[in-house]
Order: sequence, then C-alpha cells, then structure tokens
Amino acid sequence: MNFQRLCRHLVMTRTQIQRAFPDDSLRAIEAAIKASEQAHVGEIRFVVEAALDVAPLWRGQTSRERAIEVFS
Repeated sequence: MNFQRLCRHLVMTRTQIQRAFPDDSLRAIEAAIKASEQAHVGEIRFVVEAALDVAPLWRGQTSRERAIEVFS
C-alpha cells in the first residue's frame, strides 16, 4: 500500500477534479474521441474517477486493474 496514494484519494474533492479536467478540456477529449470513432467500428470510453474507495487502495489496486474491473 502506498500511503501517499491513499491520502490523495481520501482528500480528493470535486473542485480538484474540475481543475484537472476543465470543461474545455473535456469537450476537446469528446471531440477527439468522436473523430477517432469515425475511423473504426470500436467504441472508446473515457472515465475519470475522482477517488477510489479505501478497500481497493488498501489492496494496492493499480489504475490498470481498476480499469479492467470497471470495463469488464
């Protein structure tokens, strides 16, 4: 378990997320995804999770493991 990572997730606020992903950035990401999806039949998903629950953090779940869990 990474103590710094645990603390970051426990104190994450909506304001911090909005600062990291302002509306104009989210619109640009959405436009890039739409443009990319025109070139293939796949579907791209973009998800931002503010913070993980304590249990996955305690187990040391990685971002990749969380993504596999969410999208499986």
